[in-house]
Amino acid sequence: MKLLVLLVTLAVAAGAATEADLRKALTTKTGRVVLPEGTFEISRELVLPPDAHDLDIVGPGVTIKAAAAFRGRALLVIPHGTNIRLFGLALDGSREAVGRMAGPPPAGTMFSRFTASNGILAEGVKGLEISTIQATYMAGFTILVNGGSKVNIHEVEITESGGLDGRRRNNGSGGILLEEGVTDFEITRCLFGKLRGNGIWLTSDAGSPPVSRGRITETEFAIIGGSAIVMRNADTIAVEENTAKMVGFPAEEADTADGLLPAGLAVRSKASHLTVRDNHFDQMAGRCMAFNGLTDSDISTNECKDVLFNAVVLTGSGNTVSVNHFLNVNKSKKSEPDSLHAGIYLGAGAKDNTIEGNEVSGPGISQHCVAGPAAAANRSARNECSDSATVAWRFGFPMPPVKLH
Repeated sequence: MKLLVLLVTLAVAAGAATEADLRKALTTKTGRVVLPEGTFEISRELVLPPDAHDLDIVGPGVTIKAAAAFRGRALLVIPHGTNIRLFGLALDGSREAVGRMAGPPPAGTMFSRFTASNGILAEGVKGLEISTIQATYMAGFTILVNGGSKVNIHEVEITESGGLDGRRRNNGSGGILLEEGVTDFEITRCLFGKLRGNGIWLTSDAGSPPVSRGRITETEFAIIGGSAIVMRNADTIAVEENTAKMVGFPAEEADTADGLLPAGLAVRSKASHLTVRDNHFDQMAGRCMAFNGLTDSDISTNECKDVLFNAVVLTGSGNTVSVNHFLNVNKSKKSEPDSLHAGIYLGAGAKDNTIEGNEVSGPGISQHCVAGPAAAANRSARNECSDSATVAWRFGFPMPPVKLH
């Protein structure tokens, strides 16, 4: 059947379009919708038809802003649908006006049912593309995807976003969250700057299918209060050629509990078949990478420098950590415990891992390079370990610049 192409263009003079015009445009179920230009301040969420399909929503020159009285799950909600493409919008979440202090949801509760005032919420969409979005001052997550498949998020810029919990520490929000079994996704060439929480968060409840078969590539993170990338219950994910700088900043908003220390990449529970390669992490006010319950994964050719505590914390089995360059770690100059100051710490239960050909330097590292209660249950070979705090090695090309707008 030939695809129906419907072009909805609201020919209005500059500044003449109303919120009603915008809502009318978004009732279209299929085809191509060109949204009316202008800034639209809304107090309730915009919702696409649940049976929308093969729909392009184009919004250059459009800003959707939360009014001070806004109450809703997200500025824009996409409930189900197939082959939805959204690009060119600007989002302003009015964080200081609508934000509420709240921690993460209780165990077993989905973020999409708990966290309010997000930017874009998509539920169960099969074939979703979100691109060239500029978002600022979001109180919740900028993009929250619950379930669904074939998700492509690229060229999205997010700044000055995320909320706080009751202790005035970050609650993890602000960036992009994929939850409850999202499959076949790609997040690439995005920019995250000055977020209170995590940049990218992949999570599924223990009883749900994992977030799986995805790629996170060529993305930049700068001044992140939580971690750049976080995973819980994830499988077959490639994390490659990303750059993170100043993670765990500002310190007063970072969570400093040992299991939640900021990191360039953190696996909080259960992940397998990860490929983590050619990433650059710089100025980590926590750990470079932390893997709790990681299996059958490859962590190689990454560079990490200027780290407050460990380069790597690892529990799990069947992993290879090789040819990484961890420079000037343990800047805190701790001498104990190993779980905070060892270069590569192998926690209880870590077994059958290979730690090979890594360069690790920093205060006390020559004596505590690969350590921990499970060190004897793993293979460690040809690692170069020194107490030098001097960064003498770097990839053969300069670090990509950190851009903040």
